[in-house]
Amino acid sequence: MSFEKPLCVLINFLYVERDLIALMAWLEAIKTHLIVMFVGCTLAIHTQGAEKRVFSIGVEDYEHFMPYSQFKNNRYEGLGKAILERFAAEKGYHFDYQVYPLKRRDRMFVEGQLDFIFPDHPYWVVDLKQGLDIQYAPMLEFTDGVVVLPENKGKGLEALKRMGLPLGFTAYQYLDAIKAGKIEVKEIGYDGLYRQVINRRVDGAYVNIKIARYYWQRQGGTNKQSPIVFDPDLPHATGFWSLSSQKYPTVIKEFRAFMRDNPQLIETLKQEYGFYIQ
Repeated sequence: MSFEKPLCVLINFLYVERDLIALMAWLEAIKTHLIVMFVGCTLAIHTQGAEKRVFSIGVEDYEHFMPYSQFKNNRYEGLGKAILERFAAEKGYHFDYQVYPLKRRDRMFVEGQLDFIFPDHPYWVVDLKQGLDIQYAPMLEFTDGVVVLPENKGKGLEALKRMGLPLGFTAYQYLDAIKAGKIEVKEIGYDGLYRQVINRRVDGAYVNIKIARYYWQRQGGTNKQSPIVFDPDLPHATGFWSLSSQKYPTVIKEFRAFMRDNPQLIETLKQEYGFYIQ
């Protein structure tokens, strides 16, 4: 009796069984991989946006911008940060303040390299922001206008022939007069603007009025009357410095609610940081 045929059948069966086992193992591996991918995608969807806890905030590198802010000795401080830190503590967020020159900060923001910026305003660098959906949360009041020597207050726009302007700023209320050649603009570092007015090298300087008053009361090292004054008869702008974002509208909405629901806290911080200096 020959065993050759049954032996071949047995060998073929063993090969088929081995292949089936290998196939089963491969299918199990694919199943596990798909489950991991599904869980990972689900977690990513649920943790995106509002669940993020660490955010970058682009801020300005001005040394004397108090009471709003200052970047001095490699430290960023001020009223704006104090309010943001209270909000972050309440929500369990962490803010990474990234300090840049103004124009570079704005460019990085519109390119999506920064989660938020402070300060910002819907009317600032509108050409750069064109086509972007940016959300704003108003924080701190401001008045931008022209400071002059006391003797020149009230002389009108005709007397403003040369105007000092901080580097990176745009005096929107004066653009037509500047383009028409009626006002010559001299761009200067922020702190140097005051001296330019005092030394009569410019007729006035376009600045944030609260910052100018704070400077002469605190940073200027004197409690005497300021040698320069705000001329309210000249064109000026009022509004709010805002926190803005194109990436995280939910956080902006949360911050608006925080500002609305905590008026006493905001008022206390304003008093602490000298926001109402005259």
